[in-house]
Amino acid sequence: MSEILNRITSLRWQQFVIILMMATVLAGTEGCKSTGKLSKKERKAQIENAKKQLQPIIAGATTLTYDEQKRIVDEIMNKNYGDQELDEMIIEAQKKLKSVLAAEEKMNAQKADIAKASLYDLLLNKDNKSADELQRELDKIRAQNIKSADNDELMARLEKKIQEMRTSGGADLPVKSQLENAFNTIANAASAGNLSQADATIQKTLQYFSSDDVPVLIIISREGSMVDYDKPTNIKRYLNLLKDTKTNKNAIDAIMTDTNGKIKGLDLIKK
Repeated sequence: MSEILNRITSLRWQQFVIILMMATVLAGTEGCKSTGKLSKKERKAQIENAKKQLQPIIAGATTLTYDEQKRIVDEIMNKNYGDQELDEMIIEAQKKLKSVLAAEEKMNAQKADIAKASLYDLLLNKDNKSADELQRELDKIRAQNIKSADNDELMARLEKKIQEMRTSGGADLPVKSQLENAFNTIANAASAGNLSQADATIQKTLQYFSSDDVPVLIIISREGSMVDYDKPTNIKRYLNLLKDTKTNKNAIDAIMTDTNGKIKGLDLIKK
């Protein structure tokens, strides 16, 4: 009986040892995988896959964005496969990415310039757009996601202008109309003997201009490219002239603005 028990115990011990050895082998296998060690076959397959990913980037035949391409190249480079051909492809891909980035920056600069010009026009509102129309134009520009500090500032100013237009009927007029109304108000107020209103309108109107000395040119006649001007003056003298003469004989022909949206030049023409 004792011998039978010893055999059973020995058999169970052998089974336990075998199970323990198998568990150790499996644990070792998982440990190798967790440390990133690859078999030759796995390494070769990953290298070939990396080459396939780099080929369209090098050839410029990918639809991926710059950031997506850069992520792929960086991930492959960080794996450090030590394959000479792959390393050379990584260098070529990095060169290509530099040219892609330069092209994107150039395109972004061009888009920023176009958007900047559009924002200036919208701020001046020569086309007499409503607040809703200006908002739609602003939304289109904003949707382009152009990175530009100047344009961000212009968009903030346009947003403020739109808000003011929604709360003030007078602000809903373009600058040209507001100036023409101001010129008429100055002349009419002076004609009616209301000089305080004329003076107040002069001070308010000067706020549209970059300075009191902004040049004002009055066109006497124009035939094709031939233009004759009256004696030059500046905006402050011209506004006071309207008050003194009590009449507005000129219409606005052209308005020039600076980078802040202030008027830096004004051309008038005889009515």
